[in-house]
Parts: sequence; C-alpha cells; structure tokens
Amino acid sequence: MCNSAFAQTKTITGVVSDNAGPLPGVSVSIKGTTTGIVTDVNGKFSLNVASGQTLLFSFLGYTPQEVVVNTQETLNIKLAQSSSSLNEVVVVGYGTQKKVTVTGSIASVNNSEIVTTKNENVLNSLTGKVAGLRVVQNSAEPGSFNNSFSIRGFGDPLVVIDGVPRDNITRLDPNDIESVSVLKDASAAIYGVRAANGVILVTTKKGKKGSLELNYSGTYGYQVPSGLPKAVGAIDFMTLVNEQLLHNVNGGQVKYSDADFEAYRNGSRVSTDWYTPVIKDRVPQSQHNLNATGGNENTNYFISMGITNQAGFLRSDDLNYKRYNLRSNISTRINKNLTVDLNINGTMDQKNQPYQDAWWIIRSFWRQVPTQSIYANNNPDYFNNGQVDGTNPVALADADVNGYRVYNNKWFQSQVSATYNVPFVPGLSAKGLFSYDYYNSSNRIYQKSYNQYNYDANTDSYGAVPNQTPATFRREFFERPSTLTQFSLNYDHSFGNHNITGLLLYEESNRQQDNFYAQRELALAVDQLFSGSSTNQIGSANSGDIYNYVNKSIVGRVNYNYKSKYLAEFSFRNDGSSRFSPTKQWGFFPAGSIGWRISQEEFWKNSSALSFIDDLKFRASYGKVGDDSALAYQFLTGYRYPANGSNNQLPPGSVFDGTFVNGAQSLGIANSNLTWFNAETYNVGFDLEAWKGLLGATFNVFRRDRSGLLGTQALSLPSVVGADLPQENLNSDRTQGFEIELNHRNHIGAFNYFVKGNLAFSRTKNRTVVQARAGNSQLNWHNNQSDRWNNIYWGYGAAGQYQNYQDILNNTQFTSRNAVVGDYRYEDWNGDGQITGDDVHPIAYNSAPLTTFGLTLGGSYKGFDFNTLWQGATNVTVSYIEQLNIPLWGGGSALSQFMDRYHPADPNADPYNPNTVWVPGAYALTGTTADVNSMFNIQDASYVRLKSAELGYSIPSNFAKRIGIKGARIFVNGYNIVTFTGLKYLDPEHPSSTYGYLYPLNKTFSLGVNVKL
Repeated sequence: MCNSAFAQTKTITGVVSDNAGPLPGVSVSIKGTTTGIVTDVNGKFSLNVASGQTLLFSFLGYTPQEVVVNTQETLNIKLAQSSSSLNEVVVVGYGTQKKVTVTGSIASVNNSEIVTTKNENVLNSLTGKVAGLRVVQNSAEPGSFNNSFSIRGFGDPLVVIDGVPRDNITRLDPNDIESVSVLKDASAAIYGVRAANGVILVTTKKGKKGSLELNYSGTYGYQVPSGLPKAVGAIDFMTLVNEQLLHNVNGGQVKYSDADFEAYRNGSRVSTDWYTPVIKDRVPQSQHNLNATGGNENTNYFISMGITNQAGFLRSDDLNYKRYNLRSNISTRINKNLTVDLNINGTMDQKNQPYQDAWWIIRSFWRQVPTQSIYANNNPDYFNNGQVDGTNPVALADADVNGYRVYNNKWFQSQVSATYNVPFVPGLSAKGLFSYDYYNSSNRIYQKSYNQYNYDANTDSYGAVPNQTPATFRREFFERPSTLTQFSLNYDHSFGNHNITGLLLYEESNRQQDNFYAQRELALAVDQLFSGSSTNQIGSANSGDIYNYVNKSIVGRVNYNYKSKYLAEFSFRNDGSSRFSPTKQWGFFPAGSIGWRISQEEFWKNSSALSFIDDLKFRASYGKVGDDSALAYQFLTGYRYPANGSNNQLPPGSVFDGTFVNGAQSLGIANSNLTWFNAETYNVGFDLEAWKGLLGATFNVFRRDRSGLLGTQALSLPSVVGADLPQENLNSDRTQGFEIELNHRNHIGAFNYFVKGNLAFSRTKNRTVVQARAGNSQLNWHNNQSDRWNNIYWGYGAAGQYQNYQDILNNTQFTSRNAVVGDYRYEDWNGDGQITGDDVHPIAYNSAPLTTFGLTLGGSYKGFDFNTLWQGATNVTVSYIEQLNIPLWGGGSALSQFMDRYHPADPNADPYNPNTVWVPGAYALTGTTADVNSMFNIQDASYVRLKSAELGYSIPSNFAKRIGIKGARIFVNGYNIVTFTGLKYLDPEHPSSTYGYLYPLNKTFSLGVNVKL
C-alpha cells in the first residue's frame, strides 16, 4: 500500500497570477496537511502531490481557490481579488454574525493585530487599533496596570471574556486571545443595565482539527524610563537659591558665596546625584508562551501556559512583577447533536515593592538638595536624615531597610456549556452554560523601623532619628467568588431569500466580595503576625469592599435579512438588580438597528460608474441601556458603624471604663425611588469596500444621552433639614462625536503591504446639573454646570511675559511693585484694567483627550515582514503642582527644566535695577510662580507616537523541515519608541494625579522568536 501511494505521488508545477500578471508570495498547500510552499517572484511553484489530494491556493485580498489533483502535471491558476472582509465572522453579544450583515457599530481586531504590540498589559496592545477605543497608559509601574480606557469617552466599559463578564482583561496572555470586539452603540444594549459605557468582548482561542501543533513565543528585552526629569546639581541649585533670595523688592542677600561655588567647581566638594542611586537606566522584561492545539472529528483542544516577568526601575531591584497564565479550552462532540465545551483559566501574579510607593520615592529624590550627601559624613553605615522633609530616597527604595509590600492575586475562571441541535427543528439549538469564577488577593505589608542620622562634626558622633516606629506587620485578604448561569434557545434558518436568526436567553449572576485585615506592632523583627504585640492590634474589614449582588435577566434578539440586502435587528433585555428597592429592581432595555446594502440593488450593479464599489452599507441604530455601577443600597436607611472620621478628625465615639467605643453614624435619608442611570444611544454610519478590497472605509456619527445621573439637592434645599440628603436621579448629560476608519492592502510584485488608519472625536456636555443659584449674575454664569461642556478648565489666559523694564512701566494693568523682567502677564479677559477673579474663563480641556487616532503600516517581502503602529491624541492638556510647577518647592531642590528661565546675566545683579542685563527663558525668575489655574501652568499634551514597531524574518519552510520543525520566525520589537510632542520633560500620557509624581512610562526594546513544532 505504501509503495502504491508513493507511486501515485508526482510533481505539480505551475504559475499563479491575477489580472495584472504573476503573483509572488501565494500560499500553495495540500489541504488537510502542513505541507506547502509559496510562489516565487515569477508566481511559479513546484510541489509533490499525491493523486486525489486537494491543492489550496490562498493570498491576502484574494478569493481562495481549491483544485483536486488527478492526472494534471501543470496548473495555471488565476486568483480573483475579493472583498474578503465581508465574510469575516464578528463576535457580538451572545453570538456571532457575518460582518456583511452587522447593523451595529462593532469593531474587531484579531490576534495577529494584537500581538504586534508587545506589552505585559493587553490594553496597551489595543491602543490605536480600534476607532473610538481610548486607552491611556498613566504609568508603567510593574503590577500596577495603571490605565484609563473607555469607548467613545463614555466611561469604564463592561468587559466580557468568553461570554462571562470578568475584570481581569489586563492580566490576559495576549497569545491566548483569538479576537476582541468592541460594541459601541445599541449593539451593547443586549447587556442591559451594565452596558451604558459600551462592551468589550474578548474571545480566547479554541482548538482545531488536526495533529498536535506546539507553538512557542518568547521575547526578552529592556525597558528604559520615558519622561522622568532629573533634579539640578549643586551649582545650579545654589544659583537658584541665591536668585530666589535676591528676588525681594525690599532687598535680598545671597546664601551661597563665591567660595561655596568654587568648592564644587574644583572638586573639593561633590554634588550629590539623588537620581542614579535610586533609578536604573534600563531593566529587563520577558514574556514566554507555549501552547498546544489539535483535535480530531470529535474533540478539539487548546492548552496554553505563559510567564511574564517585569523588573522595575528601582536600583534596589525590590520593585518587580511576575505572572503565570494557564488556560485549557476543550470542545467535545458527544454525538451528532450534542457538543460540550469546557474552558478553564488560571492566573497567578505577584507584585513586590518597598514599603513606600514608587511615587513617594520619586517625590523624595526630586526634593533632596544636592548639597547634602546620601550618607551622614559619607559613611555608608548611616543614612543621612533628609534636611528637606526628613526622608532619604535611597532608604525608601530599599526593602531591606524600609520594609516591603507583597501583593498576591489569583484568578480561577471556569465555565462549562452544552449545545444541543434540536434534530426535528432545523436551525434550532438549545444551550446551557454555567460559570464559576474565584478571585483572591493575599497581601503582606511589613513596615520596618530604621534610623537615619545627623552627623555632629564637633563630637564626631551620629545622632539617630527613628523612622516608621513602631514596626508593624499587616495581612490583608480579599475574595470574590461569582457564578453565572445561562439557558438559551438559538434559531438560524433561511426561507428562500429570507434569513432569520433568533435568541431567547435567561441569565442569572451572583457576585460577592469579602475581606479582612489584621495588623500588629512588632515586638520582634520578624515579619509574622505572631511576633507582634496584642497592644494596639487591629483586626477589621473594609466595609465598602463587602457586597453580594444578584442580577437576573431575560434577553431576546431577532435578526432578519432579505438577500443580505435589507437588514434589521431588534433586541431587548429585561434586567433585575438587587441593588435597588423591590419596586425599582427591574428595567427594560430595548434596541433596534437597520441596514441597507445599497450596492446589492440592481441599479447599482448595472451602473458602470459605480462598479468600483463592491459593497456599500448604510446603518442606523437606537438603543436604551443602563448603568448601576454607582449604586449600593441607597434605598436602605440605617447606621454606619464604626462612624467615619475625616482628614483632621478622629471617628466619633465615647470612652467607657477607660475604653474607647466607636460611635454610630446615620446614613441619612433613604431614597426608595433611586434607580440606575438611563442612556439612549444613537448611531448612523456606513461601511464601504471598493476596488476589490483595495479600499475599505467605515464612518460613524453617534450620540449618547444619559439621564438619572446621581446628585443631591444639598445646595438647593434649606440646611435645616437636619440629616444628610439622599442621592436622587437628578442630572443628565450628552456625549457625541464621530469616527472614521480607512484601510488599504495591495502588493507590488513580491512586496505585500497594508495600511489601516482611524480617527475618533467625542465630547461630553452636561445637560442638567441641579444646583443652587449664586449671589450674582457673574457667579451664576461661572458656576453654572448645566448646558455646558464638562471638561472645561477654568483659569487665567496668558498675555506673555515682561521682556524688559519698559514693558513693566508701560503695562496698563495694575502691576505689583515686586514685578521683574520675565514675570507672567495674565490676560485681562473682561478688559477692566485689572486681574481679578472676573477674568477667570474657559482656557483649556482638563480630561482625557477628545481626539485619538492610529495608523498601522505593515508589509512583507519573501521571508521578511514588518509592522508599525503610529498613535496619538489631540485636544488634551496637563497641569502640575508642587515640584513640577515650582522650583525649590517646600525648601527642596529644583528640576532641571527650571534652569530655562529669565535671569540676570550677572547672578549677583539686582533684579530690580533697570540697568540689569537679562537672559530670557521659558520660566520666570526663580521666586515667581505661575498661577496653577492659568495658561502658564497648562501645557498642550497632544502627541504623535511610534507606539510599536516590529521587524521579523521567517525561515524557509524547506529549512524548517530539515531541522525538524514546522516553522520559525525571529523578530525585533520596540514599544513607545519615539514621541513627537510640544510637552517638554515629561511623557504626554503622564497624568496630573498624585501631583505628577507617578512612576514613569517605559520604552521597551526586545528580541523575540516564534517557533512552530
């Protein structure tokens, strides 16, 4: 038999072409096997094939073609270009649809698009790839996953992973993801009360029929900080201090003499660099994944394991992150009508850090003055006591000195489903699904006591200054079990040219969370609770992190199309939530959408002028959705125990027999009528495919109107009520904008390329905000929030800086006698000749970027391939306070950017002398600070960034076979490679939170390999 088979094997040669000529790079494979080649630069191929086997010819942008080999020895194949994207299957809520029949605004990216951006956080891998999906990376701190993301600026979306709402998208292994779909409009309404901000659907990979295939993907690279300013050295520091002291209209005196400067210049004294002992210039990062896939006629499987390691920039190596991912997706056909799917996912990660957070360490090393050494008397056994604020950043960054925090997280996620095709009703199937997820976090927090020292040269002694006393050890535990049950009927059938699909589903979910913590002051230097004293011990729980929510829902959807030309969809969800009073627990959320593929009309097909357009579909949708995320049993009255305190007041209570007993606090007036926010979404758009797939375009205009937003009438009712007023559904807003997406792919000889770009704009306006009237018309205008954009930054406009003393003398506004050259001139907005609060007006945007865009460019030539992603944002500003706004803030040092300032050419010159010669700069003279709420302190954070770039090479298939593998690819990859922005010194995504002291973003450069076995 074997001899017979070999006797039937023969060499098939041929040429593959299209209307323009030979096609290089076409995949020619034997169907059902891994054997195949690609055509050469002349479109030629040669392959050994057995009689009866089928050759599959495929090429991006062309309709695949199959040919059964019989007696032929030569094949000349002509491929036709096609709009292949029309036949793509898109994941939608509780199902899938062909892209050609989708009537909602749904965007989708697949695995090959996601993994081109290498990052430990999947959200960062989605940046710039989906129109309307805003992703901002606030920090690259290992294990923090500090991102803000939204769909169309709506707010935090619902994330559904394999059909189950889950919250760990940031921890997913990107190699496990098959696709990500983004539901932006009424298509999200099928998720009801949790869908007001849109929905992100993540689908993980499944097995496929075939022999076992092993795939390994690995990267190893280095991160470097992006946008972490350094402080000045000793000479510049002393210069700024003297400047500030001389900046006194009543006369000033310098602190540092020429001899002090000369000591640092000649090396007899050494300036202290606080940055380098704390921060490394580069640290490693690696990701590895090994997965297995395969199956037979009845069972398919996908099994994957991944490991991620990320080091932090702290030189102590005490800030780092490690994650393990394990996934098993198995599908088994029990008989011809019954299929069972079992998905299990396990994730475990650990973040290690010093006891003090990274942002506090950064704050400390920015503040320390360069004239003080790290160690007292330069003795490394004694940390110097910081003269500015008593901190020493080198000690803070060292867990052996300062203590540590260890955060352990574990996710177990499981789901089993059974799908039964009803044999006596064609197209009808029944499905049952049960999911059990469990999350727990177990944290260890060790605050160590340690000493810093003041050195007394007179007695040659070190005076100890205790820090973080007494030492404490704390354990924290959180758990979050959840279950979800679904029973559904699905119908899919065609009656001639009429195609109908339907869904009827019942869903019930239960989400719970509990926690506790315990802390003791340590009698022994051992990081265990048992080594602590019972005196002052703490054992309690965070009441805000304890809940038990139940949702019950009935869901329905009907899709209809006639000849795939006239399209319609209607859906509803009747949602019940335990967060509301019994009379307000249920809500009905309907949605509808229609589509018209005008390109399928006969008049269109018969028009030669329109023949270049292969497909044009117009879409419109309306839906009603809800949001219950801000609600937590406000319909109940009662008491809070223990009562809350405040920043400067301890919780109330009483002392009985020498023991303090916490007091109880009224929850205020309950509101049994409180319910969820309601949102109505509108979307109109079109999808276009032209020139046989050479051009694709999508356009959407959208609006979301929310009502029932929470508010109180505390300022609009008398204060004699005597109790905290309840929250009510009082306010409303509107978000609106547009999105554009264009794509193109083609080939020039053996060079294949593609281009995909997207642009999105959205902005939110408050329609109604209930508030009291102010005392006059100007304040009413200023304080009013109704019918006004909600991202307005109010402040003073900028009118330049004084260039010389004549500018100061000629100024028509009131000018302080303390003014000097370089001082800021604020805009007299109302023209009354003075700068007052009446000149405060809208000057900038103060929220996430209003406009985002992305451009992906990629291609391949023979074995080489490349992919680049350009991404950016506009209409966004940032402003900072403390050290990013004021040099020498709080008696500390100054950041290097403040050397670019107006200052006298002679550092000892009197800045108030009209004859003083000045050197211009960006900032005013040290001692003059720009108003925080002015355009002098607000910076445009618009940017364009080469977000990622990858260059790869795949070894020839013949060589791969000789070394015993199915294929291999090596590549180099970069992340956050280069940024073009007008914002100096910081990364444009660096937010203003925590005074701008956040851990920096990173640039990553890595080397990787993909191997198929």
